[in-house]
Formats: sequence, structure tokens, C-alpha cells
Amino acid sequence: MATRRRSRRTRQPPDDRKARILEAAKALFAEHGTGEVTTAAIARQAGVSEGLIFHHFGSKRNLLAEIAASYGHGVATAMFSEIHPGKRPDVHAMVRHTFDYVAEHGKMHDLLAMSADPADWNAALHANRGVIIAALSQAFSQWAEAGWIETERPDIAAALMFGLVESALTDCFVRGHEERLDDYVDECVACIEGALGYEGPDA
Repeated sequence: MATRRRSRRTRQPPDDRKARILEAAKALFAEHGTGEVTTAAIARQAGVSEGLIFHHFGSKRNLLAEIAASYGHGVATAMFSEIHPGKRPDVHAMVRHTFDYVAEHGKMHDLLAMSADPADWNAALHANRGVIIAALSQAFSQWAEAGWIETERPDIAAALMFGLVESALTDCFVRGHEERLDDYVDECVACIEGALGYEGPDA
């Protein structure tokens, strides 16, 4: 009985084990690509049973999508780190923080670079885009109501602005133009402010 009580006390909380699975999968995917990594390998790396992976995520693809969504939350948090309620946003700071986050934490393209399955790409990119666009859409709605930007369709504006920045990130980091990072940031800001009729944080 004493042995069983000790075992129950040392059992890890489900959320902790789920986090370990995510970290293990992220590391293995980044090193080997999604196609080469098995759920058994992820389980060994995380120190859990393979069945627990399917319990939490259902499939390896869903696991990849959750990693991508987590990355999206990180991007969104960085993007809005200097945004304060009731104050006009600094678009330059938003874009710069986005580029800095990607430079520091890596690119989704790296995570999927060795994947031979387009469905893996689609699942991950859909999850990643969804998180960021939702955050942008909410912000654009608030800024339009305040009269700071000009748009009647903030959800579409958010998707288009995300596409612009995503293309700039790809061109800057994936195609090896990091030395022009400041130029990419400045051009993104000019395009976003021009498209939304935004006059800047000090207007």
C-alpha cells in the first residue's frame, strides 16, 4: 500500500506530460523533419507511452498542428507586446517584434522542411495562421471602431496584412536576406499603414 501511495504522489499531472510531448516533438521535428519522426520516437523522447500521444492529440498531424498554433501564439504575443488599451498602436513596433521573434525562435518552414506530405504543411500553416489572424482581426475591429484605421472588413484586412508580413518573413529569412531585415520591416509598415489609412501612433 505504501508503494502504491508513493507512485500516485510522483505521477505527473496530465498537462505536464502533454507539454513534454510537445517539446519532444518540436525538437525531433526540427532536427529530422516530420516525415522521419515516429510517434514511438516522440514518446521515448518525452518519457511517456505512445498511447498517451494519441490520447492527447489523436494523430501526429494534430500534434504538429498544435505545435504550429503554439508558435502562432508566440508570434501574436510578441507582435502585441507594446500595444496598450486606449492608445494608438505603433505598427512599426508590431512588425519589428514579429521579425525579431521569428529570427530568435526559428521559422515554421524549418519545422516542416523535410516533410513530404503536403497535408502536414496545410495542417500546421492553417493552425499557425488562424491564431495570428484572429488576434489581428480583433485588434483591427477595435482600431476601426476608434477611428484609427479605415476598414469595414477587419477579418479580411487582417488576413491580407498577415499575408504581406508572412511573404516578407519568407523572403527575408528563408531566401537568406537577413541583412536587409530593416528594409523589410520598413516596407511592411509603409504598406500596412497605407492600406489601412493609418497615420501613425502620434497622429
